Amino acid sequence: MPLEFQPSTPGDIEAIASALVTAFHASSDATFVNRDLLRWKYFEAGPYWNGSRSYMLKKDGTVKAHCGVWPMNLQFGSQWISCNSYVDWVSDSDTPGAGVLLKKKLMKLTDAGVVVGGSADTREVVPRIGFKVVGEVATFARVIRPLKLSRRRPSESPLKAAARLGRNTFIAKTARIRSPQGWRAQQTQVFKSLPELPYQDTCVMPARSIEYLNYWLRLPVSEISAFDILKDDEVCGYFLLSAVLNQTRIADIRIWSNDPTEWAAAYGLATTTAALNSDTCEVMTIASTPFAKQALLANGYRQRGIDPFFFYDPSEKLKEAPPIFLNLIDGDGAYLCDPEYPFLN
Repeated sequence: MPLEFQPSTPGDIEAIASALVTAFHASSDATFVNRDLLRWKYFEAGPYWNGSRSYMLKKDGTVKAHCGVWPMNLQFGSQWISCNSYVDWVSDSDTPGAGVLLKKKLMKLTDAGVVVGGSADTREVVPRIGFKVVGEVATFARVIRPLKLSRRRPSESPLKAAARLGRNTFIAKTARIRSPQGWRAQQTQVFKSLPELPYQDTCVMPARSIEYLNYWLRLPVSEISAFDILKDDEVCGYFLLSAVLNQTRIADIRIWSNDPTEWAAAYGLATTTAALNSDTCEVMTIASTPFAKQALLANGYRQRGIDPFFFYDPSEKLKEAPPIFLNLIDGDGAYLCDPEYPFLN
């Protein structure tokens, strides 16, 4: 019987969870296969997409490959480019090529596609099916409570633990957080409106809507909180924080400005707000553009990792465009974690 391509339905969740657990050699109670999470991720309304965001190749009723799509329309000036990033891409080892066949089918659904990092196999495969490395996505983290972080890290040799604590304490006490006068954060329970973004000539922006942001506020597996950014009592942006164990993540951030110093102020405000949570030992986020990296470095963050940024753009609609400004909610980085290694510092 040939492989059948089909969108998933809520009735397929158990089969999908089983395929993910097998492919990633995970326990059956791993957070990433939480059934409420899978329903939210694949079927709940919010992202720019009609219908299921999960697809399968089946044979004789058995899942042979699975991939989820994460819709992220890209905006650059007057251009709107439909785009997906891809999550939960797995295939049955007994069916060679099934995963690639499924990915190729999904690549036809939008103008462009994004893959960040991935396993060694993913990094080897995606260039062969049309993706090109167009940049990098760096992971940044800043220590907030070094002693609490030290106590909650996995055990290591006393000498190494002492050296780490000394380094982290020095950074936490000496690294500056940008907090200019007149800037403040105001928590909001729901987004009701968003100002229009100004034209950005320094980056390509994934589109945002109040529906998409409010969808993220319903994330079932970690606590997402939303804040308006106010400058002189005028709303000039927002950020989302995601609390994952004792690490708080800047899951998304936007300001209506092209000024790098104001972006540094916005990241500083998000960092200060995250630090108000007494459980926060560390704040982390990602950066894919020069201005985001500079803003994080200006606030005492250290680069803790780097991943290749693969982009599929067969019509070359963004051939001459600047980098894409990615945030954690442009994929599943706002909530995925390894409880055994909860920190980056």
